[in-house]
Amino acid sequence: MKIVSILTFLSMVLLGCGSETREEKGKLGLSGEGKARARNSNISRAGWSVSTVDLNKDDKPDQWILSKSGQKRIERDLNFDGKVDVWQYPDKNGVIGEEEMDLDLDQRVDLVIFYEKGVMVRKELSTDFSGLFTIVKFYDGKGVLLRVERDEDGDGTVDIWDYYESGRAVRTGWDTTDDGKPDTFDNLG
Repeated sequence: MKIVSILTFLSMVLLGCGSETREEKGKLGLSGEGKARARNSNISRAGWSVSTVDLNKDDKPDQWILSKSGQKRIERDLNFDGKVDVWQYPDKNGVIGEEEMDLDLDQRVDLVIFYEKGVMVRKELSTDFSGLFTIVKFYDGKGVLLRVERDEDGDGTVDIWDYYESGRAVRTGWDTTDDGKPDTFDNLG
């Protein structure tokens, strides 16, 4: 039952979408660049001060708060199997700036969410759970979806752009010449 609740929560996280003001380039704005995430696999606890929390009261830690030289990292085991499923990176004020999630519980990050001033501004998603982040969703400063960029063929270059206004899809662009820029558009509104 706990796993169903966790998976339901994680699937709700995926339903949101958005845009930042960066210029449209062909390459996806992916921080993982096809590599394993969790800060590119640098998740060693060596040299970090670690405190633990038992969230489900089974006498086993489910949350780890790591501190080192003013840096902080929070790790959580949401399905209580002893393995970390969520990594959070708060700033010095405790505001989360980046969050990584292992949605299919294989110890590989499948979703990365970036925040600015506590508001979600970008999501990167590995839809096939391979570690390749083929969808990037951009949001405005209020967390409203602006644009979705998709790499349909998995080559690291955006093929399709979906544009949103007030959270509603209004236009789709396709790269038909393989130059990393949208050439053809369909207006949806």
